[in-house]
Amino acid sequence: MFVPILSVLLALGAARATRIQGHNLATNSSSGLTGDSKCVELMCISATVFPNSTTQYTLTSSGSSALGWIAMGFGATMANSPMVIIWPNSDGSVTLSQRMAPAEVMPTVVSSPPRVASLDMGLSSFASIGAGSKPSFVYTVSSISPNPSAQPVIWALASVPPSGAAPDATLVQHVDSGTFTLDLTLPLSSNRLHATHSTTPPPTTVSGDDSEHKRNMMIVNHGILCTIGFLGLLPLGVLIARWTRAFTTRWFAGHAVIQAVLSGPIIVAGVALGIHSVDASGGMHLDDTHKKLGVALFVLYFVQLLGGAVIHFFKPKNSTRRPAQNYAHAFLGLLIIALAFWQVRTGYRSEYPEWATGRVPMGVNTLWIVWVVLIPVAYFAGLALVPRQFRQEGAARGEQGKREIGSMHPGPEMREGSA
Repeated sequence: MFVPILSVLLALGAARATRIQGHNLATNSSSGLTGDSKCVELMCISATVFPNSTTQYTLTSSGSSALGWIAMGFGATMANSPMVIIWPNSDGSVTLSQRMAPAEVMPTVVSSPPRVASLDMGLSSFASIGAGSKPSFVYTVSSISPNPSAQPVIWALASVPPSGAAPDATLVQHVDSGTFTLDLTLPLSSNRLHATHSTTPPPTTVSGDDSEHKRNMMIVNHGILCTIGFLGLLPLGVLIARWTRAFTTRWFAGHAVIQAVLSGPIIVAGVALGIHSVDASGGMHLDDTHKKLGVALFVLYFVQLLGGAVIHFFKPKNSTRRPAQNYAHAFLGLLIIALAFWQVRTGYRSEYPEWATGRVPMGVNTLWIVWVVLIPVAYFAGLALVPRQFRQEGAARGEQGKREIGSMHPGPEMREGSA
């Protein structure tokens, strides 16, 4: 009697357990959990949005470097982006520090952050933080409503720990940093949710994100085109004018073709890519020195083209001296190139690390140093030919004057021929 009853109870219990398990699986797959995850060389960030209006973020080291501190921020640039910085301490505790920075300086603690982050020690794993280990830290913040489909995120990782365990401890500069976007509207399956909470980096990587790759390439191509235009072709046109005018009066054609016909399309395309990359990153226009100076250089370039055309095609009559606008044109041209050197440097040293992933090769800075020395040396060497240039221009004006006098007072043969 007891056995049949026990069998029935076990069967009913198994059936109920099956229904509960099925319900839980259905809940996990259709509960509305959303989120995203991405990896870069040094770290991974995953996000899970829960129905209770909270979002859980997991920061995981890839093991490529020892971990001093790990961080993420909500924004496309370092300036004014709320940051969450986490580091383990020697006593086994973990510090979570919420900070902000007005520019590319060490961020400071914010007493009242826009969203308060709460560290989850139970889900975090940091038994080992040396190179080769993959410590992870989990924290929760209130969700953004509605969930953004393109949440810009900045990330950073340092191999040296801060000066202490206090939230306002001094930070050692990061090994690397960058930015990408997370789509918090993507549905999460139960399997993916489990992967998000594990210490293994999630499978989604930046290299596999086609849109992110396109945006990074847009930034790279912007830098290449603007560098070719402003620091390659424009200095070449200046040097052609500086050197060849001492030997021939037909120097203007080459100068004009390089400065306008060749440089113009490249500069316009480079600036357009820069503007479009800011839009694609969800950033703001004209919010830093690089962007403001870029617009200023773009405007000055066309002012210089217009000035050169006016000087060449509208020469003052009966003038024996070089007009003042000629000197102004030369000065503005040199100013544009000097500012372009500074602009390119701010681009690869400041803008690229914040807006793109990866590092700028050391050879870029070496090439910049060589170029910033070579171009001025070549230009000032050409100034040694100025006396020869003035003699040639004086002789050309003398020949032109003789031709004009001859046309006004024809010789005897002309008078006889006309008769």
